Amino acid sequence: MYRLLVERTNPRRVLGDRHQLSPFWGYDAQLSWQHASGRLGAKGGNDRIDPGSWWGAVNYALSVVPYAVAMEHDLVPHATLDLRGYTAALPHWHGAFHRMMALDVESGTVDLEPLRFAIWRAHLASITLATARHTRELARLAPPEQAFARGWIRMVDLFGAAALRTDLEYLEARPASLPSRLLRAHDDFVDLPRHERSTAKRVILLGERPAWRWPVELALWKRIMRTRGARDQLETVMIELFGKEPRGKLRAARRLI
Repeated sequence: MYRLLVERTNPRRVLGDRHQLSPFWGYDAQLSWQHASGRLGAKGGNDRIDPGSWWGAVNYALSVVPYAVAMEHDLVPHATLDLRGYTAALPHWHGAFHRMMALDVESGTVDLEPLRFAIWRAHLASITLATARHTRELARLAPPEQAFARGWIRMVDLFGAAALRTDLEYLEARPASLPSRLLRAHDDFVDLPRHERSTAKRVILLGERPAWRWPVELALWKRIMRTRGARDQLETVMIELFGKEPRGKLRAARRLI
């Protein structure tokens, strides 16, 4: 589905001759990580997604749902798909596809940020519905994995507010260091590479933020990211907010506020 979404949503090659600027590369990268790390529940070399996998259930909202909308635009082959529970997200995906298909390089330099915002709005609408639908699957995960999953969802809120790039050109220059296995009860992460340990701990801390505190922090983040100049400094701000180096922490964020 992701391969078809990448290939069929770039008719005028505005997103690159090899579709390298398609935002769907990030979705494919996330699915690949979930599969390789065992988060989709596959066992014994089986590539099927376990119906009881929380990660698989949430990814359904980010693969099947946009694919179904792409079908309505006659961009991809038709299939019978179950969209129950995702009706509210469909208008957002329609808006994103309308914007994507209207891109035209002949009009001059193309600013892709409005498209990224549209994709992120659809992404957030889908994932909000998915997390509400699959609380039982989340509860079956070990506590550290649950906290990591909640932090992962909150990272989506941060990235969406900043219209983070998810295209291949951006991702290739910034390889992710996501935990390569499911997190276990009483996990000390000692078997994980250093960068994976660091990512796991930071995302868990984000997931463990009190429910009353997170909306305040998210509102502040959205205020920081309200200008193009601030969004251009996203990586610097993220490092200072979530990195381990205490000196200079929040310096860029304070400047932007």
